[in-house]
Amino acid sequence: MSEMGDADIRDGAADARGGTGAGADRAAGRPSPWFSAVLVVLVALVAYVGSAGLEQGLRAARGEGAPGVFTATSLTCVQHPGHESCTCNGTFTAAEGGEARGVHLHAAGRDTCQEGARIPAVDAGASNRVYGPDGSREWVLSSLVLAACLAVVGGVVVNWARYLRRAKARG
Repeated sequence: MSEMGDADIRDGAADARGGTGAGADRAAGRPSPWFSAVLVVLVALVAYVGSAGLEQGLRAARGEGAPGVFTATSLTCVQHPGHESCTCNGTFTAAEGGEARGVHLHAAGRDTCQEGARIPAVDAGASNRVYGPDGSREWVLSSLVLAACLAVVGGVVVNWARYLRRAKARG
């Protein structure tokens, strides 16, 4: 090989070992402000969606809301590899009276939803569903989405803090 080729190989080997070749300078460079800003905006939108149902999910998990009775009228199930997903349709009548409205019972299965069955339920504020006596674990997904959003924003902040610390140490 030529001397120029040997020098390129040595620089590449230094980069692979964490050395100070041209590749290491690029890796330790300034983070992209545009990428960081767009990422934070996208994460904020996802966090908004994730937080939108959190309160309702927590209310459903605790069984809070208007108690009443769900009367099953039909069951629709879809087979997926490894499990079955069912939707139990019917009407909900609040215990304090009022007009029955068409909703579906969250997390109902074949064993729970039989046509004509009257099931104690809670209306936690959703327009199209009520929750059975076992509550709901919807809050878990919302919490995971919010935690992931915080982790991504934290990663952006840490990346910028490292860059600023390096820049301050150099100059």
